[in-house]
Amino acid sequence: MTRRSLLSIAVLLIVSVASSVQASIVELTFSGTYEGEITGAFSYSMTYDTSLDTNTDFFPTGADLDGATATHDMHAYSASGITDLDLQFFDFVNLDVLEWLLSDLEPVGGAALWFDVDLATGATPTRAFFDFVSGDGLLYIGRGEPYDITPGAEIETANGFGSTNDLTITRSDPDPIPEPASVITWTLLGVVGCIATWWKRRR
Repeated sequence: MTRRSLLSIAVLLIVSVASSVQASIVELTFSGTYEGEITGAFSYSMTYDTSLDTNTDFFPTGADLDGATATHDMHAYSASGITDLDLQFFDFVNLDVLEWLLSDLEPVGGAALWFDVDLATGATPTRAFFDFVSGDGLLYIGRGEPYDITPGAEIETANGFGSTNDLTITRSDPDPIPEPASVITWTLLGVVGCIATWWKRRR
């Protein structure tokens, strides 16, 4: 085996390892203002680890779903990828604090969550669809159906109903942690150096 071949193998190892340790954490915020019997601004957040997702379902725009046509791309996600949630709303009118937990998540259409993008690609969703149901009431992100999501949000509690058609979704992923990748990369670079030195001494 030539030195060039050995170096090529080492470089491929470095690239493959570096790729395998890339961050997969997604932080999403869903914000807007309810109108109706329940009014006020809301801002809900979710942290999702795409490496823990076990639902691979995907339906492209135009897909036929038992007679219904997907009006946009549909990417399904499992609840297993949710690592953190902040779903609190303060009802100023009724002086009531409402909260929903992960255990309150109710799957819809065979998935816990639906987005119109592949989160692993770094894209920010423009449409989201998921439901939470608890003793505090109902919290819906996205209106319509998973195959035809209308941006918006709804809330229904003992105090009444509130909704909005203006939902803003923002994405602010945490900075990747470089330590594991750096250690492995420098180790492999050291191996490359040793190979080069060994080969030079043989010549």
